[in-house]
Amino acid sequence: MEIVPLSEGGKRGAEAVRDGDRIAHLVGALGEAPSRGRHAWVGLDDHSLSAGEAPDLLADVYAAAAAPWVDERYLTHIVEVPAEGPLPQLFFALGFGQEQVHASAPVRIEEPTTAAGATIRRAGPEDVELLLDVVGAIGEHQVGPPVWSGLPAPKREELRDDWVEFLADETAVILVAERDGTSLGYVAFHPGEHTGVAKLPVAGTRPDVRGMGLGVALVEHALHEAHLAGFDTVLLDWRSTNLLASRFWPRRGFRPTHLRLRRDVQPNA
Repeated sequence: MEIVPLSEGGKRGAEAVRDGDRIAHLVGALGEAPSRGRHAWVGLDDHSLSAGEAPDLLADVYAAAAAPWVDERYLTHIVEVPAEGPLPQLFFALGFGQEQVHASAPVRIEEPTTAAGATIRRAGPEDVELLLDVVGAIGEHQVGPPVWSGLPAPKREELRDDWVEFLADETAVILVAERDGTSLGYVAFHPGEHTGVAKLPVAGTRPDVRGMGLGVALVEHALHEAHLAGFDTVLLDWRSTNLLASRFWPRRGFRPTHLRLRRDVQPNA
């Protein structure tokens, strides 16, 4: 068995080969971003381990793959792994920490509960200003502890174009909770990559109305609307360090499918 360099689909890494057959591999896409600098991103499909091989082999493949990354100062390493199985612990032992949770839940067949003192309805293009009053709450929350996302909270005008486009998307369902003409929270979903699957990319409530059941009602409405639209499953993801999200979504029935892990390497000067 030998471990050799590998380039595949524009990504770089290494593979373990025995008798001419690949038994493990790991490649990463090299890039640069404000919140992670020069980094290597290893997606779910960017690593493999043949049946019957010890998981530790993938650690050796990572070491061989990452050495050139570090030499070229790609010092943040991102790896996506299934939530179940040996790989999370394998990469934890290599110094990775959990950064993001991806999860799924079934749609809700039952009618949603009502939100006391608020109306939940579908939003349209004419509601962009109403939504802009509340959609910035996520970014503002994730700037602070213990998330420290590394990204500045977006300004209202920076969000406008994206939300105008989102509200014009006929495949998306955007729900807003309001009281006396004031927005209190929102949730949205759109078709995912696979048949029967919807993606829930954003949801939030104003800080001053949290703990009143509004978020629960919004999610129940979204899951029920997804059912009515013909979906079976809803996917979403959240930062592990976002304590509000990490406690809220599992209580709504979302179960982890895969994890995003991160390591910031500190080589010798």
